[in-house]
Amino acid sequence: MIEGILFDMDGVLIDSEPVILHAAMTYFERIGVTVQSEDFTPFIGAGDKRFLCGVAEKYGVSIDFEEARETLFSLYATYAMDRGPLEGVHRFISNARKAGLKLALATSAARTKAEINLRAIGLTESDFDCMVTGESIKRNKPNPDIYQLASLSMGLPPQECLVIEDAINGIRAGKQAGCSVCAVATTFSVSELVDAGADYVLSSLDAFEDFNSIEELGMILSASKGKDDRVVYGANKILEASSPLRGEQALLDLAIEQAYEARKNAYTPYSKYKVGAAVVSSATGRVYSGCNVENSSYGATICAERNAILNAITNEGTIGISLLVVVSEDVPPAPPCAQCLQVLAEFSRKDTAVHLVDVAYAEGRKGSHVAYRFEELLPHPFIFPTMRS
Repeated sequence: MIEGILFDMDGVLIDSEPVILHAAMTYFERIGVTVQSEDFTPFIGAGDKRFLCGVAEKYGVSIDFEEARETLFSLYATYAMDRGPLEGVHRFISNARKAGLKLALATSAARTKAEINLRAIGLTESDFDCMVTGESIKRNKPNPDIYQLASLSMGLPPQECLVIEDAINGIRAGKQAGCSVCAVATTFSVSELVDAGADYVLSSLDAFEDFNSIEELGMILSASKGKDDRVVYGANKILEASSPLRGEQALLDLAIEQAYEARKNAYTPYSKYKVGAAVVSSATGRVYSGCNVENSSYGATICAERNAILNAITNEGTIGISLLVVVSEDVPPAPPCAQCLQVLAEFSRKDTAVHLVDVAYAEGRKGSHVAYRFEELLPHPFIFPTMRS
């Protein structure tokens, strides 16, 4: 049974990730180094020293964190005071106290930063039974040390503690410590949090209903246990768009239009056979198109369907295909080749709609339009064993 709550701070109690990012980028600008915001992503939740020094290492810059921290925290303090607590923080802590739970603040941040954050959100160290900061440990997250120390400091075994985290490194630290972990989706996506091993996933602390006992908290957690709203697409799990921006027919019409336009740019000096394709992302409803590109070395030719997929992945990363359109001059219109079907299988469901149309149909004239379910074209795709769901 849960007897204690171990709170991470950044991204759980205060939306500080944009603040520390702004401060860190300003620091690098002041020392004449141009960095990108995405450079910091791998170091989120690993402590301020790693957050700053990890990026410095990437750019081959040697910095002394002890010297840099004064500038960093001065900038951070200026920006942080306008943030305030994340929604639901005070209500959740009040409920936890009523329920008789012990509370600890376990943050990889330096004590100086933790104190700035507490002032910004209207809390003090006395609101917790103990506070453990980055200086208290030698190994930071994703190592389990901080959560082990926090639980033992409250006189509880890790197995009786619930970690509340927002970062991948923190989830891994909590799980390695032997705690249960509830992740809040303030910094990373639901998919990323589940993949990192979170036992429970909620949007924020505000998503917790009021509770007055440990038993009531357990019931709330049980309702979100293993919560994973992702849908399997081939070898991947995708969080589908909650509400399409267009109706089904309007989306199909747009995909046909985009595939038709892409076909015009096909590079086919050898076969003279032009094909256009478009895929629709299940996560965003966006349409991505592609055309076939031939090569003197015939084996290097890329089909329109694969080009459309590459376009989608370039823009979104891993995708799920909810709809595929292929436009060709054949009557009846040509289906994807076997190689394309195998590639499509990696990102498609059995019921992914495949629409094959000829040029006449795409131009709004009387033409040919044939629709299939993906499994009708490739009933038994190869999916790497460890990725089968």
